[in-house]
Parts: sequence; C-alpha cells; structure tokens
Amino acid sequence: MYSLDSKLLQAWHSLFIQASDFYPDVDIPKVVVNSIEDSVILDNNTCISHICGLPLLDRFSQCLMPLCAPQFNLSSISGPHYFSYYVVRYDSAMRSVADAKGKVLAVNSLCSNSGFHVLRHELKTVFNGSIEDYFCKIHYTGSHRLSIQSILEGVSEFAAIDFATYEYLCVMNPIYRTQLRIIGQSYQSAAPPLVTHKNSPFCDPQLLTNALNSALNSLDQVTRDTLNIRQFHKVKLGDYTSQLLD
Repeated sequence: MYSLDSKLLQAWHSLFIQASDFYPDVDIPKVVVNSIEDSVILDNNTCISHICGLPLLDRFSQCLMPLCAPQFNLSSISGPHYFSYYVVRYDSAMRSVADAKGKVLAVNSLCSNSGFHVLRHELKTVFNGSIEDYFCKIHYTGSHRLSIQSILEGVSEFAAIDFATYEYLCVMNPIYRTQLRIIGQSYQSAAPPLVTHKNSPFCDPQLLTNALNSALNSLDQVTRDTLNIRQFHKVKLGDYTSQLLD
C-alpha cells in the first residue's frame, strides 16, 4: 500500500472507514496495517492487501486474487495503470537511459515491477546483454524512498521509481523537485491491486470497487488530495500477465 507517512496511512484508513459505513453488510475492514511482510499478507485474518502485480503473479497467484486497483489522478493515466520515472540527481550529465550504461543503479527490490522489471524491459531497446552487464553495480536499497536517498547521497546514480511513490515523496519533501531530475519514463502497466485470499474471497471485486469509489467521492478534499486517486477499477489476474514477460 502507498502508505509512506502517517498522513497517507490515515487517508487510507479514512477511505476504508467510509467504505465500511456505506456498505455495512460487507464488513469492510476498518484496521489498516502498514506491512509488506509475506506472513501478514497471507495471514487468514488479513482480508485485503495492497501489493505489486509482479509478486502477485510470481509468488502468490495460487493463493491470492486481485479485486480492484486505483486510477491515479494524473492526466497521462487512463484507467488503473502506472509507470516508473527514470530518476537521476539534478546535476547528473545523464539525459536518457542510454546514458546510464556503466553507472550505479539503485533498485528497491528484485521482485518489483516498477523498480526493476520495467527497466529490464527498457534496456532491451538499447542493449543486448543483461541488466547486470549494463550497469557497473546494482545497489539494492529495499524501497523507492531509499533508492532516492541513495542517489542524493551519491551512492547510486540512476533508479526507476514508481511514479505514484515519487509524487507522494515530492509532496512530503518538496526539495526533491530541485534535487532530482526525471530523464524518462517506462511503459504503462496495471497498477498495484488490492487482493484477497483466492480460496475464500473477502468480497466480490465489483462490490469492493463500488464501495471504495463511493467512499472516495465522499471524502473531504484534503484527504482526496492526499490519496491522489481518481477512482478504483475492477481488475483480473490476466491484467498483470505482461509483468512476467521478459
């Protein structure tokens, strides 16, 4: 889940509280846990999780199913999609991915679509070898926030950052707008979905989609601006299969 600080976490909490009030028969959870641990995601007491589409396919497709995904409030986004920005320090000489050859790459996780897989796809247009051969070193950071920090500290020189995370972080740290520079962006793919247990689905995908959209439209403007989500769309597992293709 995009819960990068207490304000965002509270906004998500408000969204689910409102959805629960509108649809009391569904018993939508009112407790939001900020965790990416597999044990929490797979726990039978966890009704809904918000995860990246790549691990959903790669690791969880036998036990989890997607329900819906957000359409972010960005003019270039149509439907429940997202992409990554290619980010460098403001004073870097790099102007494109092609200029990043031989540089130090920051990667949040090997199982991240936005931080790793989209970049592998991009490199196929400019390089015949592996991503490990393209960069002189890959620095695994653990999160997009830490990848940005790695670039600012000069430990790394280039990173693919989920655009929604980047925009959230720039709201929290406006100075990033001047400290960092975007030199490109990836193709669009299905946005991270809200998922439930496959063998005992929490609710119907369309029902949750309707509940969240009703809740979203009723939130105060400050909370809506914090979430930066236009609406939710029902999604299916097949929407994410392209994230596994090499």
